[in-house]
Amino acid sequence: MRRDTWPFAHLSSLGERCRHWLLVYRGSGLSCCVLITGALYGLFRDCGLISFPIFPSPWEDMFWTLGKSVAALLLAVVGHGVLLSLAACSPVLRRIMARITAILAEIPSLCLLGLFCAVLTPFWSVLIVAFFSLLVRSVHATLKAESGIPSSFLKTARALRLGRWQSFWRLHLPFAFPELVRAVLRDLPDFWLCILGGELVMALFLPPVHGLGGALLSSLMAGGGGELSSCVVLILMLLPIFLVQHGLIGPLRGYGRHYAVCDQMQKSGPEERSFSWKKRCLFGAVGTALTLFLSCGFWGVPGPLGTLVVAVCLIGGIWGWVGGLLLGLPATIQKRIRKCCLIVALFPVFIVWLGLSLPVPLVVVPTLAVMGLVGWAFLRESDAAGHQFIVMGYHLRLPMWSLWKEVRIPLLCPALMQAAIVALPFFWDNVYLAALLERKTLHLRILQAHAYGAQGVLLCLMTLLAVSVRWGLCIPLQERMAHRYRI
Repeated sequence: MRRDTWPFAHLSSLGERCRHWLLVYRGSGLSCCVLITGALYGLFRDCGLISFPIFPSPWEDMFWTLGKSVAALLLAVVGHGVLLSLAACSPVLRRIMARITAILAEIPSLCLLGLFCAVLTPFWSVLIVAFFSLLVRSVHATLKAESGIPSSFLKTARALRLGRWQSFWRLHLPFAFPELVRAVLRDLPDFWLCILGGELVMALFLPPVHGLGGALLSSLMAGGGGELSSCVVLILMLLPIFLVQHGLIGPLRGYGRHYAVCDQMQKSGPEERSFSWKKRCLFGAVGTALTLFLSCGFWGVPGPLGTLVVAVCLIGGIWGWVGGLLLGLPATIQKRIRKCCLIVALFPVFIVWLGLSLPVPLVVVPTLAVMGLVGWAFLRESDAAGHQFIVMGYHLRLPMWSLWKEVRIPLLCPALMQAAIVALPFFWDNVYLAALLERKTLHLRILQAHAYGAQGVLLCLMTLLAVSVRWGLCIPLQERMAHRYRI
């Protein structure tokens, strides 16, 4: 082959590869191209490289939101690689990083918005909050999942004389990759709440702010035709969510299927703790009651207490009944329902409630927002062998009450408590946003640059509340139920 004709000989193969990339995973490559192009335009507008708007107002705000979301995702990817590279240097550093990220993952992300806006512009404040939420929880899930590696694999790696970096990237990370994908899926609803809700809060307290959240607030404050423009903004909010899900998350989930064997091998039972679960629940209840008392003094009554009670009643009642019925369905139907629950979780319930003025009390909205995420996590955590036990109960002609008491409830309780633990970070961000919008005059000073004391008090209260409920109540109860109803 002549050297001067070499590029032309490979044009056909290059074009075939590009076409394959654009159409792989049902055209996710095309969605990725559209996503990156729109994000670059939004970033250029924020940096001032494009000084005049090209598109009309709602579309222009959509590109600003798209730029924030893609930049936050890319920063999370880079930060994830940097932190994992540091963790690969030493097992001691890895354990320290796992503990630090476990503490940081409990902080409700939206509570940091007031601190970031004191030193950054509104664009970068919202971007950093969403980036922090996704990065910390994904790194913690990755470092936590490596504990399930079989000892024979570690011995083989030492026998092959693999270095620390080689062992980490070739052994630890493939075993942790399925849990990493699940962590990203779990945090996506909270990620979009940080983006859209952060824009709304910034536009509410520090106008003017570009983005779909600011556009929604402008349409609500407009006179005639505001309801129609609100519907247009709400429809445009679904476009970035679809592009990210189809262009980035879809290929990530498809790539994660290559490590399904590692995911099955690392599954283990609940970790046994030496401390009594009753004492931990008692300490957790005392800490939760004290924190709720302080929170009610800060927010007023009912505050987070009313939202927590409503969430326990609604989620426990609805998914306690619906989840028990879904356990008897085949695995393929449960998989489809799980996908529907994920779509519902990605739907911005809080923003829709605000934009359409739905006749639903504000205290119920955080519970409705996490309902889809609880269903997705419940169907993910439920035992696949439950269908066989329920079919056996039907063959034995057990009465309905006996079937629920002896079969459905033992299968239901551990998975439902684990699903509640998964949805807690997203729930607290919704609680914070609800309390913020309900008591706007009280919180006007919190997002100002000089109100460091009020921001610190709010951050400490929400973090203590999240830690008390999670580690003092939910996790001990989940471990007790898993021990009591183990099959």
